[in-house]
Amino acid sequence: MISLNATIFVQVTLFLVLLFILNRLMIQPLHRLILQREAAVEEKEAALDRLSSELEQMAEGYQKRLRAAETDAQAARAAMRARAADEARRAMMTTQEEVVALRQKVRAEVEQELAKARKNLKKVAEALSYEISTKIVGRKV
Repeated sequence: MISLNATIFVQVTLFLVLLFILNRLMIQPLHRLILQREAAVEEKEAALDRLSSELEQMAEGYQKRLRAAETDAQAARAAMRARAADEARRAMMTTQEEVVALRQKVRAEVEQELAKARKNLKKVAEALSYEISTKIVGRKV
């Protein structure tokens, strides 16, 4: 059986004194340390969230700049293709004009040569006909 005498009050008093001393020396410093660490963790989580949102914004900005650069590149390619097509069309037209001019020049030269050949042929034909007629007739005509 438990007896209640003065030692129990002394033990309870000693326990409370020990509890008070342990509270002051161990429990409160540990509690403060735990609170400080929780605050530091919360600060770091908040900083991480801020950095994460900044990183997302930077990534979005990068994507926007990339899309704008792609759009500009496509516009530049289209402009270059249009210029190249225009230059090719001009070159083709110039070449066709040169071909037409060359054909006309060659035709004129051919016609001149043909006219000369006809004159020479007429003279040769007259000379041949004179020779043939003198041989057939047997005398000069």
